[in-house]
Amino acid sequence: MKKSVFLLFGLMLWASTATFAHNPDYFIGTWDVLISDTPQGNVNVTLKLERVEGKLIGKFSPVGSEEGTTISNISEQENGITLYFVAEGYDLYLNLKAAENDKLSGYLIDQFPVKGERMK
Repeated sequence: MKKSVFLLFGLMLWASTATFAHNPDYFIGTWDVLISDTPQGNVNVTLKLERVEGKLIGKFSPVGSEEGTTISNISEQENGITLYFVAEGYDLYLNLKAAENDKLSGYLIDQFPVKGERMK
């Protein structure tokens, strides 16, 4: 009996995660994003993503500011997205995946942990 409960719970958890990952418009919106443990410390930015003519576009802004960094390219994969941009003279990329409802997680250049929550 215990095994079936754990199996059922595991399948429900997997199904809910898969639902977020397969929605191509999951990432559209405004996100409060925290990039941790960078050489400059923790960095908090607002990420705005939208779909224009079928293509995902976006930009990063410091919290509370409208100025920011435009994302030069966004690659959409089945399990998430990769954002490409230039900051402080460096070509960078940020991998993001749906974490749970209205949350995301990932890594900046596969090194610095990133967590985000949809702003409402």
